Amino acid sequence: MIARSLLVVVALAGAAHAAQTEDELPDFAVAGPAGLGVVSADGTSMLAVHWLLEADFRSFLTDSPEADRDTFITRFAGLRLDAILARSFHAQLFANFAENRLTVLEAWIEAKLAPWARLRAGKFQFPITEERLTPGTSLPFVSTSPASLLLPARDTGVQLLGTAGPLSFNLALVNGAFAGGAGESDGDSDKDVVARVFVRPFGSTGLEPLEKLGLGVGASYGEHNGTMTSPQLPSLTTYGGQVFFAYAKTSVADGPVARIAPHLTWGFGPVALYADAVWTRERVSGTDVDSRALSAIGTIVLTGETAAPLSFVVPAHGYGAIALVLGAGDVSVGPEAFPALADPNVAMHEMRVVGGGLNWYAARGVAVLTSYGHQVFTAAPGGSDRATEDTVIVRLELLL
Repeated sequence: MIARSLLVVVALAGAAHAAQTEDELPDFAVAGPAGLGVVSADGTSMLAVHWLLEADFRSFLTDSPEADRDTFITRFAGLRLDAILARSFHAQLFANFAENRLTVLEAWIEAKLAPWARLRAGKFQFPITEERLTPGTSLPFVSTSPASLLLPARDTGVQLLGTAGPLSFNLALVNGAFAGGAGESDGDSDKDVVARVFVRPFGSTGLEPLEKLGLGVGASYGEHNGTMTSPQLPSLTTYGGQVFFAYAKTSVADGPVARIAPHLTWGFGPVALYADAVWTRERVSGTDVDSRALSAIGTIVLTGETAAPLSFVVPAHGYGAIALVLGAGDVSVGPEAFPALADPNVAMHEMRVVGGGLNWYAARGVAVLTSYGHQVFTAAPGGSDRATEDTVIVRLELLL
């Protein structure tokens, strides 16, 4: 029944996200970067679909579980459906069919309240940093920054968002997802508040080296109360998918969870950069645990195309665009978690990572991303350091 319903929607629907902030829609059928679909005769409504396929090959250059050393993975095989009605209402469904199961990543409805403000309800990206609000296909590495490991990816609730001149803002009331969680279930009746402001202070000054500079800060606060069957606590994994920190089965969230996340983006010519930091304080079984993460990632487009932070590079040549990516970061869990609260079998106090990548953007929406990550782990006092992990991931990406 679900599959049949989705086929009906696909036959009609899809994406108009390119028109989210515009007052008018094109008066013709959509076929291209805006998706595949149709526009109403008066140009006020649109239905379209985006297809996305990501196929990975992952290899460990150092010790790893033998069954997982070299593997091909269909990371994503799905679609994003968008609908705009009367210019003022927008709905989106983002679904993944990989691994022979249906996962709804995002599903929301939005109303335009004013030229500078929209109200969104449903399941959406966690609105705390610019990277968390960026589609994964636009990230220069095959995964998120180290700092984002401490942040939820998505949550369910209601959100006020918009842009007024150089300022963008988000204000949300959500169920309260935890890092690594799916963002769907609500473990208790308490809610989290998430707020973010982001400004491009030189966007219209004509100062080209600073026009793409963006400065932002996000924060969240709420109460989490877990149980032994649903502890509502984060689990942190390496870029090779191996758990390097988890709480013990006897630990549960039982109080305030606070996060603050300053972030920066910048681009000029073929060079782009983004950096972020995250500090969290979480009450776990009666103890406040402080964690932090820092990261910086830079991109240099070797073929000369203009680079924008957190954006897919659109090639200007028949042979495509080639970009070099470099990054570094650090994630650490506070000493308060050791030894009583953390899982002694996997929990590390800190992970430091440096990485590089070479990306080929063959055409608009077609890319091959190659990422290497060198991850070094430090145990808490009295523990043993986890072996260094070196991971190479090659991803073929097709977005239509």
